[in-house]
Amino acid sequence: MATVAPESAMNGLDPGAFLLAGTVIKLPTGAPTPVRAAQPAPAAVVPEASPDPTPVRLSAGQVTSIAAQHGAPASLAAAIGWQESGFNNAMVSSANARGVMQVMPGTWDYVQQNLTTQQLNPDSAEDNVRAGALYLARLLRDTGGDERLATAGYYQGLASVRKIGLLPETEQYVNNVMALRARFGG
Repeated sequence: MATVAPESAMNGLDPGAFLLAGTVIKLPTGAPTPVRAAQPAPAAVVPEASPDPTPVRLSAGQVTSIAAQHGAPASLAAAIGWQESGFNNAMVSSANARGVMQVMPGTWDYVQQNLTTQQLNPDSAEDNVRAGALYLARLLRDTGGDERLATAGYYQGLASVRKIGLLPETEQYVNNVMALRARFGG
């Protein structure tokens, strides 16, 4: 007897069918399902912070090119960008992650202060990818090039992964990203 993932059952989805880009799904974390995933969350819910979401979508080619220029494996960065936002810079998560690469405001500040000498524009979709790629490249250095561990660190936080291991949702995220890599040349 096959088991059905709780996410499939929660959302009335066929676990054997493809999930279409833009489909809003409820996750078992208790986070509310956004009303419109393609729209930034209202300012009353998500406080103002950089990076700022803007209604821009990038192509896979743009994401891979920017990532490669900033030391991250192009296909891995593209898979993360697709998993995170579908390359949509207007996305804001319930955790306040923003833009194509879903960069948290604190991570944005860390990247700006520690990983680049150029001023990144928080309104720019391209700079959101630059920040995500620079951070991913740093995680890869910190993990000795272990792409699965770096990807887990991108999602859960590397300190958390090292302290408590991968959460079940992190394991699923890593598996999704690794499966998506082939779509982007990896």
